[in-house]
Amino acid sequence: MGDVIECFNISDKGHSLSNVIFIRIEPSDLKVTINDIISSLNNLSWIETFDEEYIKNSFEIRANATAERLSSQLKHFQQDKVTTEIGETVVSELSRLAIVNELDYLDIPLAELFKQQIAGNPGFDFFSETLSQFIVFGEAKYVSNSNGYGKSLAQIERFIREKRDVSDLNDIDKFVSITSLNNHTQNHKAFACAFSATSIETETIINHILKNKNFNKIKYHKEIILIAVNV
Repeated sequence: MGDVIECFNISDKGHSLSNVIFIRIEPSDLKVTINDIISSLNNLSWIETFDEEYIKNSFEIRANATAERLSSQLKHFQQDKVTTEIGETVVSELSRLAIVNELDYLDIPLAELFKQQIAGNPGFDFFSETLSQFIVFGEAKYVSNSNGYGKSLAQIERFIREKRDVSDLNDIDKFVSITSLNNHTQNHKAFACAFSATSIETETIINHILKNKNFNKIKYHKEIILIAVNV
């Protein structure tokens, strides 16, 4: 679907922050990637992990409607040209999967699949839970022919100020551990900044991000995951 070509803690590259992880993803052929994402979105086996039938039924209704809408959008993309909406779905899903597969963090489906609204998701785009049981709140931004980290960081900083992470807990509490929820009440949480990237060197991206004002407002949290997707 998308090859992870880099995954490291930036402190291993000489930077002082030990709580920042950088991941870079190189999608395979765009059409193949889109088809793989469609398959991933339509795999609703996660619903069966819940015991109560009413929960299964509720999630099934929400997830089916959203998966159908996203799949339709993805199927009609212009070959080798990614629109903003499709781009953000691609960045979100590839980043979510990278966190799960590379860091062995909790596999929680894309937020749009289980949140109440069918479209216009007003909160974070994806979630996970670290091995240390901190909830990861992920935001994805796609900017055509540009690096989207500025917009993603700005959105994360704004969402923190507006306490969107708190309001999202009502949607994700059935997926994460009680310990992670209790940690969140102590302001112990993590954030993932996912963004489209150009061919710019990784070290240059990191240096620019470290100077970004919004990054410097959020860097004190338990963990920050930076995910560059080459689209």
